[in-house]
Amino acid sequence: MTLYLAIGGGGDVVMAAALAGDEAVGQIPWERYVVDPTPGPVPPDALREVAKAGEGLYLATPRSYVERGGRRFKTQGMCVAEVLNKSVYLVDPYRRPSELAKTLASFGRIIGVDVGGDVLGVGCEESLGSPLADAYGLAVLARLAEMGAETELWVMSPGADGELDREYVLQRAATAARAGGLIGLVGLARGEVEVLSRLVETCVTEASAVAVRAFRGEHGVSTLRGGLRRVKVDLCAAAGLRLDPKTILGMNKAARLIYEKDAPIDAAADLLLAEGIPTELHLEKLLAQGLDPRAAVEELRKKKHC
Repeated sequence: MTLYLAIGGGGDVVMAAALAGDEAVGQIPWERYVVDPTPGPVPPDALREVAKAGEGLYLATPRSYVERGGRRFKTQGMCVAEVLNKSVYLVDPYRRPSELAKTLASFGRIIGVDVGGDVLGVGCEESLGSPLADAYGLAVLARLAEMGAETELWVMSPGADGELDREYVLQRAATAARAGGLIGLVGLARGEVEVLSRLVETCVTEASAVAVRAFRGEHGVSTLRGGLRRVKVDLCAAAGLRLDPKTILGMNKAARLIYEKDAPIDAAADLLLAEGIPTELHLEKLLAQGLDPRAAVEELRKKKHC
């Protein structure tokens, strides 16, 4: 069985589910602040109506939900389960990458899915606001590869999340290709877009919706996150890159630090901050303290120095 694992948190699992078809789908259960204002990924003790599927692995069904911070909500993986009437795996990122990889190695093949391409960054680019989930996910994929598991990293819709510019993402991909890290290309087909369309109508995701708009013929520039980010909407958003995780690990400083220290995601955040790489966890903590989003972003920008 192949597991399509959304490594970036948020709505990446929507794209992973569309690509997976009848194969297994999984996610790092970390929601955008508008869904879950409690900082950090959802911990296992906040999951409801899920079944344990291994150490650090849980299986969500259409009935599953989260109780956290006085709120009840569904992760986007749970939303996928509800829309498609399909079970979805949730991983526990509060475990070390090596521990999680040991569990996931039971799948025959693991494909990490990142929408936008933040995983191709160094980790501290000026426009990059959420390097942690992708970096942690890449560290897990690298550990899996180290164990001999068949792994790939699929970067879908380059630049579509509005963080790293598409041209920069493609430049980084070219660097990976020169190092022998490009496995191939992948594109969305009509049936996959039909599934994706159903999901974006219900689940919370903007980046994956860009791919649907592009496939339907939209061409131009659009905005995300209330106008804070600009993205290109064209047929490139309906395509992706198949990459070797170990090659990308060598390019991503944040992921390499997490891999080398074998750090769970909360410890990884502090590790990265000490290296001049503030993360989405630090942003969420500032927002929880009452800072205005723009002020919080500017505060973290001062801490970037790698």
